[in-house]
Amino acid sequence: MPSPETLLKIAVKQYQCSFEFKRQRVDDIRKNEAYYIGRKVKAPIGRFAVSLPTMSGFVDHMMSKIDDAPSLNFGYRDIADKRLAEKVTSAWAVDSHPNKANWALKDRWAKKTGLFSGRAIYKIYSESDPEYKHNLDVVEFEDFMFEPMGGGNLENHLFCGHDNLFRTKATLMRGAEAGIYDKNQVLKLFNNLSSDTEKKAEDIYKSKAERLSKLGLSLTNNEYVGQSVIKLVEWYMEYEGERYKLLFEWFTQTWVSCHKLKDVFESNLWPFTTWATNEDPFNFASKAPCDDMRPVAEAIDIIFNQALDNRYKRNFGQRAYDSSIFPNPEELEWRPDGLVHATAIKKGVNIQQGIYTFETPEITGSIDLINFMDIYTGKKLGSLQQEGGAQDAADQKVGIYFGQLQQMADLIGLKNKSYRESHLGLGLRYAWGLKEHLKEPMLVKMIGENGVEWEELTRGEAQKSPDLDLDITGGSAEVMANEAKARRKAEGVALIMKSQTLMSQVNPQWLLAEVLSPAWDPAEARLAMSKDPGNLDQISRASEAIQQILKGKKPKLMRTANTAFMQYILDFAMDHEDLEDNEFNALMAYIDAHKRYAVENTMRQAQNIKIQQKENMARSMLNVSENVKIPERNAGSPLNPGISGNKATALMTGRANPAEMAV
Repeated sequence: MPSPETLLKIAVKQYQCSFEFKRQRVDDIRKNEAYYIGRKVKAPIGRFAVSLPTMSGFVDHMMSKIDDAPSLNFGYRDIADKRLAEKVTSAWAVDSHPNKANWALKDRWAKKTGLFSGRAIYKIYSESDPEYKHNLDVVEFEDFMFEPMGGGNLENHLFCGHDNLFRTKATLMRGAEAGIYDKNQVLKLFNNLSSDTEKKAEDIYKSKAERLSKLGLSLTNNEYVGQSVIKLVEWYMEYEGERYKLLFEWFTQTWVSCHKLKDVFESNLWPFTTWATNEDPFNFASKAPCDDMRPVAEAIDIIFNQALDNRYKRNFGQRAYDSSIFPNPEELEWRPDGLVHATAIKKGVNIQQGIYTFETPEITGSIDLINFMDIYTGKKLGSLQQEGGAQDAADQKVGIYFGQLQQMADLIGLKNKSYRESHLGLGLRYAWGLKEHLKEPMLVKMIGENGVEWEELTRGEAQKSPDLDLDITGGSAEVMANEAKARRKAEGVALIMKSQTLMSQVNPQWLLAEVLSPAWDPAEARLAMSKDPGNLDQISRASEAIQQILKGKKPKLMRTANTAFMQYILDFAMDHEDLEDNEFNALMAYIDAHKRYAVENTMRQAQNIKIQQKENMARSMLNVSENVKIPERNAGSPLNPGISGNKATALMTGRANPAEMAV
């Protein structure tokens, strides 16, 4: 392995090359953001300088069309891996939940940065110290470094990096004590730092918040941190056929950690994935939708402000006066009940001849031009603004509606293709993270015969995660494109249900699943079709008891346990051959302690079912005719005028003492 100093010298030059290459592009992106936030329009004194929210409307409308995050779905090539694939998919659902890595939120953030810059960039990694944790971050284009001639596929770049990582001295020292950073190099960095170096880092930190100043917010020196910060660069590079990860401080050019990439990420892949809104195979810094919209927003501002200037001139235009008729021009300014001294009668002329108004012709067509630009850009850029406002009733027909959805799917489909492909890269890196860092079993949710069931994804199973197939489902474009298919499917199910002949030809379970699928998720549908949905709580309690036993604890006995409770624990013990003898014996002893409870509860449950069946039969008999009603309490029963309705029902169901029924 080359020395860290050798790699650092190369990394510094690579950084400078990337920084200079993208400088102008960063300026353009900041202009896009300024139009979104609300730029300050320069105009001469007396002229209007109004900035319309054209860009913000465009961005927000585009976000509403692509705000649905897709889902990762791990598949299998060998049928033996079917359950493993389902477990890994469920593990991703756990890790991507809002309480964990929150993929949906990070995905929306990435999409928004992509609309401004043309590139949405994700950073994905997992860790296992002190315990397993999955992470997904969003990286701004301004902070991302890349090879200028690397092309549109980031994985082909010889280097890339994450700039402007700000850390305090205390954070670096804790990392050095934990072995994350080289302790000697961290101390060397502290010695190399100067007040000027720290001031430069502070200035860069504040410049990152430039967009806040455009919203009227200000940041003064050190008020935002309260302590000095150090600017670090996380650098990834390929040198002599080997990939490396390097962390260094820019101003003093001091490295604090250096590793082979495969020692950090076993996959040896860059930890970044990215997608382009406007793909260019030879240019990573391709254009963005906001680049197309910015001149339109500027033109609309110009047209609108010119219209305001014109109206202002017409309402408050200039006039000329004859000083021989109006000797005091100040009196011509309007004021309530004002009097103006005029000498027109002495001059023998009409007073109107003393005032001349300069006419300003009205500008016509401004609103029409703005509307045209709005509609044109909506069609070309994929936002599909409605031309005539709200649709009339005729346009609400289902066929037209689905046609519009398909049109929208086509317009943003190209962006979605690049987007979905980047998520395949995220999924692959997630699987590698499971393989490397999942040390303890993870409890995952599975859909079984009784709806939701809980099982464990073990470390051994996680080792196979990167070998699974991967697919992406969901996302706005796919949802819209599938609406018509779902409608045709629903129409087919309705046709089957109307025909007795067709009903006799199909599987009832399949038909029930198809009826439930539009309104319920798969777990709810499976639970609805279950013969014994009450077992879900039993399984949950059994899983909780298993976890306590494996941690060396002694869980309390569950007096409501039934056979499903015992069976779940038994299946777990038999399926996990890696259990220690003491763990296996503890599970068996716990099962044995519940035998009496399980028998009693199962018999009680069976008896309750029989009683419920008798009650249902009684109600059916009593309500066989609309004219026969169950009498009120203490009233006579139609079966026996001397027996109350309540007693009659009890007698028929066998739940009353015959002696008590005597009249």
